[in-house]
Order: sequence, then C-alpha cells, then structure tokens
Amino acid sequence: MKNMCKWERLWSIADNPPPNPRCFVIPSYALKDRSLPTKPTRTQIDLAVEWWKRFPDAKIIMSTGDNQGLGVTNSTVMAEYAKRQGVPRENIIEEGRSLNTYQNLVYSMEIMREQNLSQPTLVTLDLYTKRAVATARKLGWKNFYWISVYSKGQPAYGYKWLQTYSRFTIFIYEISAMIYSKIVGWV
Repeated sequence: MKNMCKWERLWSIADNPPPNPRCFVIPSYALKDRSLPTKPTRTQIDLAVEWWKRFPDAKIIMSTGDNQGLGVTNSTVMAEYAKRQGVPRENIIEEGRSLNTYQNLVYSMEIMREQNLSQPTLVTLDLYTKRAVATARKLGWKNFYWISVYSKGQPAYGYKWLQTYSRFTIFIYEISAMIYSKIVGWV
C-alpha cells in the first residue's frame, strides 16, 4: 500500500490472508495479447505463485474466458504464464467460460465444489479487491480469504486498452464497475 495515492487507499480494502489455502482463484484483469497477460494480471499470478510455493498442494484456478476476442481464453494464457513460473500443470485449473467478475466467481465456485477445495483465496489487483470480495459475499462464498497486489497499469488488447492503461484508468473503471454491479445486483 506504500505506493498508493490517498484516493487509492480510500478505495482499497485490507487483505485477509489464508491460514491454509487449498486453492487460489485469480480472475484475469486482461491480456496484452494472445500470449501475455497484462502487467496487472501478471502481478496477480506472481503473488499466487509466491503463496503456492508456501502451500504446494494448493490448486490455482485461472479464471476468465475469451472476453477480449483474441481467440484464446485468458485462463489458457494465464496458465502458460504460471507454468513458466514453475507451477506444475496438475496444480493449475483453467476456468475458461466466464466473461465478467460475477461469472468468474460463479464458475470458480462450481470447480471448488466439484473438487472439494476449501479455503478459497481470491488473488486480485488491489483496486479490484473491494468489488471481487463484495461479489463473492453476495454469491454466498463462505470461509474465503483474499490477498491483493499493487501494479501499475498497462494497455490491454482491444476495447480493454483504456481500462488497464494506468492506475488512474483502472481506478475509474473499478468505480464504474462497482456502480454497475450494484445496479444489476451482483454486489
């Protein structure tokens, strides 16, 4: 939080780290191109990998489909990045159907139930944590945790270019997304 501006600190919520995680859920922020997550998404994966090294039996759920029209799911690109960071394929689960935060958490919850994974831990960009946690609570997630990471922005592919361009555009997007999520009943 030391790198954050005052307005960012007011928006962010404190982490709730897990004592013994069985799975980490990473909703993708965006992809730079067909083979590389944006810097915010890479930092989320890097944080999950750090924690996975402490809990190597845990699964990492990479969550997001092809929401940018790249012809490849975000989860596949995220999984490849995690494998390059040393995570074995058997510890990575790809959730490639979701197109938004609500679906990320619904479909990830289905996977957790199917595989009997307890103590889910959301791994999010700090500016996104508030909305992700509110959505998980609305969906009825129980006994879950969250950890977040600071990252500078980086333009993403296609229409998400401005959304991820900078910390400021990410912040504005998150405020807008929270308002929308309240209107549609996701939070």
